[in-house]
Amino acid sequence: MEFVLVLLVLLLSSCCEFTYAECLEISPARLVVKHGDPASANCTSERPQRMGWEATDGGVSLSGTELRFLLWTVNRLTDWSIKPVCYTDGGECQKTLNITVYKLPTKVSMSGLPDQMVEGRQYEFKCHVQEVAPVNSLYVSFYKASTNLIKTEIGSHPPQIMNTTNEPTSGEYTLQFTPSRGDHEAQLWCSARLELGEEGPQPSPKKESEHLTLNVLYKPNISVTPEGSSEIKEGDNLSLRCQAEGNPTPSYQWLVPQAGPTSHTRAEGSVVNVTHIARSQAGNYTCIATNEVGNSTWTVDVKVTEYTLKFTPSRGDHGAQLWCLARLELGEEGPQPSPKKESEHVSLNVLSSCQATRSVMVTVLLLQLINWL
Repeated sequence: MEFVLVLLVLLLSSCCEFTYAECLEISPARLVVKHGDPASANCTSERPQRMGWEATDGGVSLSGTELRFLLWTVNRLTDWSIKPVCYTDGGECQKTLNITVYKLPTKVSMSGLPDQMVEGRQYEFKCHVQEVAPVNSLYVSFYKASTNLIKTEIGSHPPQIMNTTNEPTSGEYTLQFTPSRGDHEAQLWCSARLELGEEGPQPSPKKESEHLTLNVLYKPNISVTPEGSSEIKEGDNLSLRCQAEGNPTPSYQWLVPQAGPTSHTRAEGSVVNVTHIARSQAGNYTCIATNEVGNSTWTVDVKVTEYTLKFTPSRGDHGAQLWCLARLELGEEGPQPSPKKESEHVSLNVLSSCQATRSVMVTVLLLQLINWL
């Protein structure tokens, strides 16, 4: 008899477990609702039976008749921890509605921006997120947009999955940021985003802080035109331009060789001009660009050359004339023929080997004649 009773209890227990798991279905299985919005779910039974909803809001008493479905609904959901339970007469079957109540932050803001930042130094920014729920679904991201409007995520904080608080909470999230010169006038902001799963709103709801504009100071980055080295003819005019990018705007200083007696050197800001350059002014021309962050230098090696001609005369060149000519080729729009100016003409006295021998022989004969007399 005892064996029969134990067997009956086991059979009833297994039957109830099956009924408890399978006799009720809730649709949708999971509900994601914005705080203050209406909500509803339908509880369905495989067979007609008396049903009810137990909930802190929108509860429905056990029905007087057998039903196949029963609706739970609220016009304005305000309970953060609500767990509606659909049940049958006697509590043999019951199922809990999985519901998430969410709220976007009341405010998202950033702090920590100084009036001026220096390239290469580290700064800390804070993102303040006020009154958001649930915090275990909250992603906080930091973004930067350069002057060309390209958006880049530069930092993030994943959800606090161990925090099971349903009510709204506030928090601070930090970013360690080291600016470069390319970040000058870029914008920085943070975003609070709720990832609520497939049942939640798509795209994921978010709220952003104000956009902060960065003022990054950096030392000059300098170059000189022409670069590296320059070759110029003696007497020509030399012009070198020093170009430097820096914040704040840099000032310039030139270190140049000493001016020649007939030349003039003039340095004005980023440009140095030398008129009628002399060979003594060949050498290094150094530009120094300076601002409050630092300085940079750039050097150009200037070579001063003459207009030369390598010439090997022949006996036919004796008595010929040699000179040089300077001509300006100014194109079709310029004067025609092209303007020019010539040097003085130099007469060549070319001694050939035969002439030199004959001259020596005549001299010897004259000496012999004088001695004979």
